Amino acid sequence: MNKNDAGLSQRSVEEHLIGIRFERDIITAALIDVRGRALAKQQIETPQRTTRSVAQAMTGLILSLAAGEARGQADIAGIGIAVPGLVDPSTGRVTIEGMKGWTRVNLRGLIEEFLNESGHDIRRAAGRSSARAQLKISAHPGIFIESRANCMVAAEGWIGAARGRSNLVCLSIGEDIEAGILVNGRPLRGTSGHAGAIAWLSPAEAWKNDYRDQGCLGAEATGPAITRKAIELWSSNPNTLLGKLIKADATRLDVETILRSARADDALAQAVISDLIGWLGRSLASLIAVLNPEAIILSGAVGLAIKPYLDEIRDEASRWSNPQVDCRITVSSLGEKSVLPGAARLAQQVLDI
Repeated sequence: MNKNDAGLSQRSVEEHLIGIRFERDIITAALIDVRGRALAKQQIETPQRTTRSVAQAMTGLILSLAAGEARGQADIAGIGIAVPGLVDPSTGRVTIEGMKGWTRVNLRGLIEEFLNESGHDIRRAAGRSSARAQLKISAHPGIFIESRANCMVAAEGWIGAARGRSNLVCLSIGEDIEAGILVNGRPLRGTSGHAGAIAWLSPAEAWKNDYRDQGCLGAEATGPAITRKAIELWSSNPNTLLGKLIKADATRLDVETILRSARADDALAQAVISDLIGWLGRSLASLIAVLNPEAIILSGAVGLAIKPYLDEIRDEASRWSNPQVDCRITVSSLGEKSVLPGAARLAQQVLDI
């Protein structure tokens, strides 16, 4: 067999990826095929002791998936990890605000250490390569770590609402707001990893003290901001059904109730949603002006819930946008399911698998 034939033979072997979603309370890992399908999934509670214990838990999930039946004889070509924080562009170190010990953690290095100590080369299935426990060190697939938001947008461009597109923004709106950005298929991190901190976009005319800690958009267009706005506007609409609910027990108020009330023509709820549409429309226009994306995808609990108002959001964005730029604004088709395949996809692309 000549070298070219050997290369073709090697490339004909089926390849899978591993995607990991690291959250403050739960770590989820999945075996992902090259079409973005999850073949197997495992989940554990996030250890709270040390950063090493978290890395060790992730390694356990990786080894378990690599040894599972769903793998078959496929190679494990790469590992992608989504984190709820910053990834330093120059070092890959991870910082997670509000999580003890998670400042500039070399997560990749820790996982590589534990994989090496495992004594197994997980790149090849057990039937195709022998365990190397006697060597006390092993090879392992490449590992790529990225922010959760960038993993979400990668999945949308791979198998989701913007399939086949490579210049994208995914706006995740929930308890907070963040953006994942793809430029020519690669995640945009910025100088210090803060690209996509959309909470700090400032489409307001006047300063509020809330903006100092939350950012302008974070204070005006998240789940907590929507419920706060309803309470602020309550005095001018006290007799609507939503107004009466607030008067009876404001602690029961949530975004779902406000949206349901707005669709039932409740004047107070409609005023709140109209305000939200204004903030989002102006912000999307700013993103379009700066990034010139092919599409912007709305995701997160609030982003998915406001789908009935998508046309109004598009109209508001269009009012403020460059008329020469065409950008599709849509809602995620994957939702929270985007993170795991997105992490795997970025590992595949960035590691050039």
